[in-house]
Amino acid sequence: MVENGDKAPATKLGKVTALILMFGGLLFISGLTASIASSLTVNQLTNNPNGFNEFKDRAVGTIDKSGTDIFLSEHFFKNLKTYSNVNLGLEDLEKGETKAFLYDEPILKYAIQKDSTFNKIVLLPVKFDVQFYAFGLPKTHIELEQRISQRILEIIETEEWDIALNEYGLAEF
Repeated sequence: MVENGDKAPATKLGKVTALILMFGGLLFISGLTASIASSLTVNQLTNNPNGFNEFKDRAVGTIDKSGTDIFLSEHFFKNLKTYSNVNLGLEDLEKGETKAFLYDEPILKYAIQKDSTFNKIVLLPVKFDVQFYAFGLPKTHIELEQRISQRILEIIETEEWDIALNEYGLAEF
């Protein structure tokens, strides 16, 4: 007895062709889904509303004559207000006189954690003009440089170093 319905390939070649077409379709749909998801993710990242350029036309603060001050001035920040110290800048941010305070992340984290009046301030994960800290030594002090480098390595490998970083909210540094 033959029932009406979908037809299945009867020959071996037909079955192999059907199998190839099924897997090909599966791969095509997977690729299409992945490309759409990737496109949406990239679009979301490039249109990040909390991005660096959003603040170019807003009132922002930083420390006077700092590397950040120079960088922001060179990158066309129009409404830049400078402060003599971090606490003054954070106070103006808290009052709403500026929309953002841009400066070194570890210093901002420490200031916010140390003073409870700044507990409403949130650090955004926006990085720009990344810089590293260094010790300046005369070239003639090679032995001192080696001793300092060795001691720094010894310190950062200890549990006390991790505890100190966590205590000041700097664990990711």
